[in-house]
Amino acid sequence: MKGRGTLLAVAETAAWWVLLTALWLVFVGTVDTLECAVGAVAAAVAALAARGARRAVTRR
Repeated sequence: MKGRGTLLAVAETAAWWVLLTALWLVFVGTVDTLECAVGAVAAAVAALAARGARRAVTRR
């Protein structure tokens, strides 16, 4: 069961990352390499925070 839980955690974080990276690109408007890199890193940090916040609410 531990492997399945890890896989679900990775999938959830990846889904958040994809959504937030797409949102970043919509708001930025220009597609430059540096802006994409900064957006990807910012989205990764936000995805981890979103997962942590969801876990804090659902698993007390």
